[in-house]
Amino acid sequence: MNLLISNYMTTHFVKCTLGDTLDNVLKVFLKGNSKILPIVNSNGELTGIITKNSVFRLLVNKTPLETSIEEFYKADPVFVTETDTLEEARIHLLNHNIGHVPVVNKEKKPVGLLSTQELLDSYNIIYTQLNSVIDFAYDAMFVVNKNAVITLVNTSFSDLFQLSSKDVLSKSAAELFPELDIENVMKRGINIINAPQIINGQQCLLSINLIKENGDLNSAICKIAFRGLTQLQEALTKVKRLEKQVSAYKDEIHNTKGTRYTLHDIAGESNAIKKVKHEAVLAAKSISTVLITGETGTGKEMFAQGIHAASNQPGRFVEVNCAAIPAELLESEFFGYVGGAFTGAKPGGMKGKFEVAQNGAIFLDEIGDMPPQLQVKLLRVLQEKEFQPIGSSKTIHLNMKIIAATNQDLEKLIRVGKFREDLYYRLNIMSIHIPPLRERIEDVPEIVNSIIHNLNQNGFYIKGITHSALTNLMEYSWPGNVRELQNTLERAANIRTGDYIDVDDISPMPRNVEKTIGIPNNSGYNFKNRIHITEKDTIVEALQKTGGNKTRASELLEISRPWLYKKMKEYGLY
Repeated sequence: MNLLISNYMTTHFVKCTLGDTLDNVLKVFLKGNSKILPIVNSNGELTGIITKNSVFRLLVNKTPLETSIEEFYKADPVFVTETDTLEEARIHLLNHNIGHVPVVNKEKKPVGLLSTQELLDSYNIIYTQLNSVIDFAYDAMFVVNKNAVITLVNTSFSDLFQLSSKDVLSKSAAELFPELDIENVMKRGINIINAPQIINGQQCLLSINLIKENGDLNSAICKIAFRGLTQLQEALTKVKRLEKQVSAYKDEIHNTKGTRYTLHDIAGESNAIKKVKHEAVLAAKSISTVLITGETGTGKEMFAQGIHAASNQPGRFVEVNCAAIPAELLESEFFGYVGGAFTGAKPGGMKGKFEVAQNGAIFLDEIGDMPPQLQVKLLRVLQEKEFQPIGSSKTIHLNMKIIAATNQDLEKLIRVGKFREDLYYRLNIMSIHIPPLRERIEDVPEIVNSIIHNLNQNGFYIKGITHSALTNLMEYSWPGNVRELQNTLERAANIRTGDYIDVDDISPMPRNVEKTIGIPNNSGYNFKNRIHITEKDTIVEALQKTGGNKTRASELLEISRPWLYKKMKEYGLY
């Protein structure tokens, strides 16, 4: 795909001339987010660049602000042209090992700026657009009102179910088509996109799009692709090609920065996760310390790596698990030591994590478990912006982003004397709280697709997850969050018998009451303990007890209405 840089570059930027001073460019850098500034001559042609890092180094060396940039700018810079493709630009930046580059027109005048992050953004945008194109291929359709009553069907839908429109109009979709589980989808308020499902013996792709008016559910459109699916192969092939390009590009970032994930790897489009991603982008642009909080399994490390991948720090991402290293070794692990510093020290000494992370980022995971004595030393490092290896008189000036994370309540630890209050305030400059999965359950479908994609990248062959299995996953509260979901799907991938993960592959799930039908103790009559009664007879008794009211019967049986309709249809109880 020949995609031009001009469609994805940043066009809002400031140019400088050789007559500008250090003071001039410093103000420009402080006002905006640019990492480089192009320098032009009197004809407006590119003649050099100046980077934010070089300006900050000059300030550290106490260079006078009135100094002309002509004394320290970079002449004959690397650049790309607006007619280059994204792939050409990617190779160009990789070959020169740079993260930002000016874009010029045929007169060699700057017209934009391009960064490695913008390249990755563009690949992800294109990938999303191609997936959206696939959605339009669905050809069977019906519409329901807010009560799940069918109000419109098209001919293709009638062909799929072999029913005429008069057979389905004004009827309950939950009763006629329980396998679609449309009532539960509407109840949860979450769209279903491209979920595989077997319907009348045919492999189909199911989408349920909810229509809201003034925030309230008004109706829903159900679209099913069941014929001509082979015509999707060309689009799917393009998607896979882009996936490989994105994967290759992320490998390059990993090789240079030591990160496996970017912020784009974090699946979900809920308002809750969008807010956190936005905060992470802001954190990536800042040199301030970041504190990430959240329950176990929410993805704190992914966010930490994503923040570093999106930052301008060229160095490595170094992780330290404060809970996994013995307390007596933490200081040497953090700050390193010289040979002979203590008994058992390596003759040549050892670099500490802080030194390895210079010009990069250090991730202090499980910061709440850091011993008090090391908290004191870390606080001093953060205050003084420098440290010394054990046994050394050499002072190393701190030049890195510090990212800390914990699943504990640090303020509670402060109250009980287990965490220093002054260290907490030093760490909590930019705070990011990752919500638990149960608070963004609408992200489950996208997260599931992402996990399945990653499983396929690691040797599995899974075409997808059925709609029935997906709705089952969305009824669980996930106390282990995304990590628990990952483990559940990996287990299902190992035990499944078909190409798709189905509901039986993820069972038993906690709270999955639909697998065992029983009637709770109600009005002195306990059906639930009568295990000798067959499933069909249990349903019949529940219907008799409720006078045929299916809603009350489903409540009595502790199952959903669609599941009851499915069982009634299976046993011929209509």
